[in-house]
Amino acid sequence: MTSLRSNKGGFWLSTLLPATATAFFFYRHPWLFLLFLVAVVPAADALIGQDVEVTNQRASQAPSGPVVPVTYICVWSAAVLVALERAMIARPLEFAGLIVAAGVVSAFAMAHIHEVMHRGGRASRLISDVALAVAGYPHYRVVHQLHHGHVGDPRFGSTAHVGLSVWRHVGRSFFSALRSAIAYELSQTRSWRGSRLLQIVLVSVAVVGLFAWFGGWRGAVFYAGQGIVSVFVVEAVGYLQHYGLCGSPDDLGNQIAWDVNFWLSNRLFVNNGLHTHHHLEQTQTYDRLVHAGRALPGGYLHMFGLALIPPLWFSVMNHRLPKTND
Repeated sequence: MTSLRSNKGGFWLSTLLPATATAFFFYRHPWLFLLFLVAVVPAADALIGQDVEVTNQRASQAPSGPVVPVTYICVWSAAVLVALERAMIARPLEFAGLIVAAGVVSAFAMAHIHEVMHRGGRASRLISDVALAVAGYPHYRVVHQLHHGHVGDPRFGSTAHVGLSVWRHVGRSFFSALRSAIAYELSQTRSWRGSRLLQIVLVSVAVVGLFAWFGGWRGAVFYAGQGIVSVFVVEAVGYLQHYGLCGSPDDLGNQIAWDVNFWLSNRLFVNNGLHTHHHLEQTQTYDRLVHAGRALPGGYLHMFGLALIPPLWFSVMNHRLPKTND
């Protein structure tokens, strides 16, 4: 197991999630896929354990490029299409399962979309903008830009004050970030034709129209439902990454985010868990990130489950906070 944990590759494993989801959706068992996520993935993450010697080391292999994130986006798109096709004829329980499961997979796709988004270039922008709209978070590019520029400020999303539960955080974070994004874009825009807000609206309307055209009212409900689930999970992950770390970067130093250094978590989410280094050097590609901050005690799915039970989350996390946040 140690040899596996010292392996700096393995990012192709991430594509197994949407591929597995596609199979479960095709055979009309979305709730079994969710059971797989709740039981099998966290168990495997705990069994494999943490990366070996990830601290302060540069990845030795050559950069792998955007192939893995783009491939994930393609496989995830297929999973969403299969779920949509099944949703058109599904009974209520299966329909609900398809919405929840597709939303979770869309949220997981955000780590890969995020990586493509940071690459720059026209093709990357087009892929990420369409994918963000499908995942239910079309304005994420603007929100994330402001988050990087104002890390530690709850007004721009993700960061939660000490004692704020994830259930209260998600809505506050989403709408605070949305208001900040709109205000920022309006202050920067001289003409609506060049506005990113207009582009976001047009792409979103096109995506919603395609879902409704393909699936009728069921398609529209499916899209809205999976988008809500996706946003909840994405904002909850932001909560995990920045809980209690309020203040300016000068005050926080390197403790501007919580890292996740479990091997499988970072393979499934293309090193999104090495979040401190990403904030310190946001142009670094996922395969060049290293563990640079204090880490959460578990993998992503472990901590997500813990956050859903606020008393347990507070008991585990509050004593770990830097003294400046007490």
